[in-house]
Amino acid sequence: MNIKFLTSYRTRMTIGFLLVIMLALIVALTIADRQVGRVIGRDVRQLSSEAAARFNYDIDSYVEQLAESAAPLAAGEQLQHFLRESAAAKPEETEAIEKELRKYVATNRPEIAGMFLMSKHDKLISIFSYYYSQSNFYSNEPWFSLPFGERIELYPTHYTKYPNQAPFPVFSVILPIFDVETVEVAGHFVLDIMPEKVINKFGETGLGRTGYHFVASSDGIVVYHPNREWIGRSMSETPLEKLQYALSDTASKVSWEGEEWYVSVNRSNRMNWNIFSIVPSAEMESGLQAVRMSIIWTFVIVSLLILIIVPLLANRFTKRIVVLKNVMAKAATGDLDVRAEVNDRPDEIHYLYRGFNQMMDRLQKLVGEVYELQLKEMQLSIRQKEAVIRSLQNQINPHLLYNTLGIIKSMAYLENMPKIEKIARSLADVYRYTARFENEEVTLRDELDIVSKYLEIVRLRFPSSFTSMLSIPDKFLSSPCMKLTLQPIVENAVKYGIEPRGGDGAVIVSAYDEGEDLLVEIADNGKGMPQEQLDELRAMLKQATEEPDKASSGEGSLGLPNVHARLVLRYGRDYGVRLDSFVGQGTVVTVRIPFKRPIVSTS
Repeated sequence: MNIKFLTSYRTRMTIGFLLVIMLALIVALTIADRQVGRVIGRDVRQLSSEAAARFNYDIDSYVEQLAESAAPLAAGEQLQHFLRESAAAKPEETEAIEKELRKYVATNRPEIAGMFLMSKHDKLISIFSYYYSQSNFYSNEPWFSLPFGERIELYPTHYTKYPNQAPFPVFSVILPIFDVETVEVAGHFVLDIMPEKVINKFGETGLGRTGYHFVASSDGIVVYHPNREWIGRSMSETPLEKLQYALSDTASKVSWEGEEWYVSVNRSNRMNWNIFSIVPSAEMESGLQAVRMSIIWTFVIVSLLILIIVPLLANRFTKRIVVLKNVMAKAATGDLDVRAEVNDRPDEIHYLYRGFNQMMDRLQKLVGEVYELQLKEMQLSIRQKEAVIRSLQNQINPHLLYNTLGIIKSMAYLENMPKIEKIARSLADVYRYTARFENEEVTLRDELDIVSKYLEIVRLRFPSSFTSMLSIPDKFLSSPCMKLTLQPIVENAVKYGIEPRGGDGAVIVSAYDEGEDLLVEIADNGKGMPQEQLDELRAMLKQATEEPDKASSGEGSLGLPNVHARLVLRYGRDYGVRLDSFVGQGTVVTVRIPFKRPIVSTS
């Protein structure tokens, strides 16, 4: 995979726009699902409510029709005589009334399962023959002991207990019968109605293309359902069991019979029945699918436009940045005379060009000052030891310069002007520190300040993965320390421990005292060193201890012999650098210096 392509500004802009569009797609789909779900639930609930209202109206109309059709029968002379007399009716009188009742049922009321005439004198006539027209056969019926009122009453669904007949569900309509002479209640008709046949009279019970309504009593008995096998059975004994838990004020989405259904339940005011309205969610959500597909197609079209237009637009912005990157690449090779061509367009890149040019002017001036100071230092050296120390110290400066320019080169390609200015400022501070030769020995605080500035540059290069920590007790900050002792070691930790891992790592600087000495540890969690390399470096340190004035400049040796030789020359052979490394875990460099009386800071 081309890493450079993935890290280009145009590629990241394109990916960023695509991610924003994808986020918008997810939000739009989520909102559409919720909004359409609410609308569907409201529509199902409305349809269910309309079905319940229509059902209540049909029931009321049906009961009124029953009352009207039974009125002539109730006014008959034989029936009125039966109700007035307290004595038992004669067989022929009972049979005549039974005949009238059967005729009424057979003529236009096939939904009536049983019809009974009851008087206030505990007399009863049924349509099931003279033998069964006795009160004791029906004493277990729930309507048997109802009072004789002046209003029409409905008794909810129950199972019949007729003699020599299997029980089946019915609801009862109690029609009061008035004495035509006294206009007082003399008895009432009891009509046991089969719910299924009544509901079939009400017409179409469908809901949408495949949805439908069904009715169950308050105790869960199926009163009506398109599947006739379930009528009269408890919902808990049928596949409808899962739907009986959907009794709520809103439409519920229930998984039933292998698919999702919207279920809404309304209660019949007069019959105390639950009217279930169910419809497949796929049927109701067809509009939602259309909305989803529209959103997806919109996302595809906008994504194609982004892939075409964004690279073209990004190219206009990145072209000038690429020019600046090429100029910085030349500067990184050591050409300090290179400058960026500043145009008259006052935008951010214009100020970036100006900042780079100012940085190069200052850098060129600093380099000149450094060379001049180095020349004076060599001319004014009094003793060989001091000359060797300054010679070894001065060899570090170009290495730091070029490393920092490498960082600026990388950041310029990826970042904007503020970060380059920050790098330039930190670089100037570092170089100013290295360029001062008034004192060879500074405080530990001064040395840590320059380490902190260097680590700030590294963090700008690896903003999301690199971490560092300076954990130094305050009592050590005023302790004397050779100048540029810690910074080269920290730089090595970054170069060989952090950079190979793409900046993913940490550098920790800590200190502790041991007797009259101060030990400063620089630790990284990089890849560590193999034993062969570790042994080679330790041998070089040992050689630098024996002949510090002949120590290596640091080429290929991490610069550790350089630092070690300067410490030996300054403080003696008991001091210097110790190296420990563990493959796959990291490297620890320990610097031992005397813990002396504090000196005055030079910063």
